[in-house]
Amino acid sequence: MRYKELLVPGLFWAAISYNMAVVTFTTGNIIQELNLGNDPQAKLMVGSLVSITLIGWFFGSFIFGYLSDKFGRRSIVVAATPVHILATALMFFATSYWAYFGLRFIAGMGFGIVLPILSTLVSEASDKEIRGRMVVLLDSFWTYGWVFASFVSLLLLPRLGSHWKVYYLIAIFWLFLLALGKYLPESVREKRKKVGVSYIVKQPHTYALWIIWFAMAFSYYGIFVWLPKIFSEDYPLLQSTWFIFLSYLFQIPGYFTSAYLIEKIGRRKVLFTFMLLTALSSYLFITRATLVGAILISFFDLGAWGALYAYTPELYPQRVRGSGAGFANSVGRIGGIIGPLVPGFFATWFEPFIIFTIAMLLASFLSFALPETMKKDINE
Repeated sequence: MRYKELLVPGLFWAAISYNMAVVTFTTGNIIQELNLGNDPQAKLMVGSLVSITLIGWFFGSFIFGYLSDKFGRRSIVVAATPVHILATALMFFATSYWAYFGLRFIAGMGFGIVLPILSTLVSEASDKEIRGRMVVLLDSFWTYGWVFASFVSLLLLPRLGSHWKVYYLIAIFWLFLLALGKYLPESVREKRKKVGVSYIVKQPHTYALWIIWFAMAFSYYGIFVWLPKIFSEDYPLLQSTWFIFLSYLFQIPGYFTSAYLIEKIGRRKVLFTFMLLTALSSYLFITRATLVGAILISFFDLGAWGALYAYTPELYPQRVRGSGAGFANSVGRIGGIIGPLVPGFFATWFEPFIIFTIAMLLASFLSFALPETMKKDINE
């Protein structure tokens, strides 16, 4: 697989990012529409919309990662894509908390099906010399989707007024991906010695990997879901929106730095370094809620995500690779379910950010329990 062939799987990835981001950029609108007020209970209810998305994600990753090992990866990715697109667009018609709740669960199922399978597919289709870099660059499309959602929110939400839910309908744009599905690579499936799913849980590094996934998702969703809200409390709406937009832009050099280093110094060192610096940046941000702090979190956290997505499928043989990546992704979603709810239990932002910082700090050292896979043949 060549670099130019990464565009199509990247667009599938960006669509998920966009459809995930739309709730983050409309949290204030949802709180106002549902008359939730501005107390911790409102934080819990809006945070639960992200959490239920990740519960759907958990089931999608867990079930369909295994099925992709049985029936192939490309067909499942194409079939699941309209699920999350239509579930997001249908939020335009939601008039109650439970309508939002149900639609986000369905969207989450689609997210969970596509992402781990897509990263596994790209990893298997790439040469070992650039395999890690390809998956990090694939993950960078998460930022492109998020920045696109941020740009559209900047452009439309202030002008739409009471018609702000038109923002959700724009998700329909992504249905053009169905015409591109045939250009996705398909994993080469050869006759090999059968390896059961039990192989995954018998590997000692599996448990370190799961804890890392848990901590990463716990901290990422706990921080980024609430970043717009934190800035809006300290700055005017337009300024805070631009701050968020700029902080997301700095995720791109984070990905490219990770993509360069991952084939130079290895997966393990990149993952450890970027997770450690994410923890330090999180502490810096909450002691002084500045744009610089948010930029540093964005740079290092998304670089760490790129490394983790590249690393995970390489840790398992091909016959259970989809299952291995899917199970790890599912464990991560458990952390992601809990993370956005944590601020609802505190009166200030300081305590939850300290919790997120500690989680990332401790998990970063677990990366040393993972075997290095740089330039190793994973299709043997």
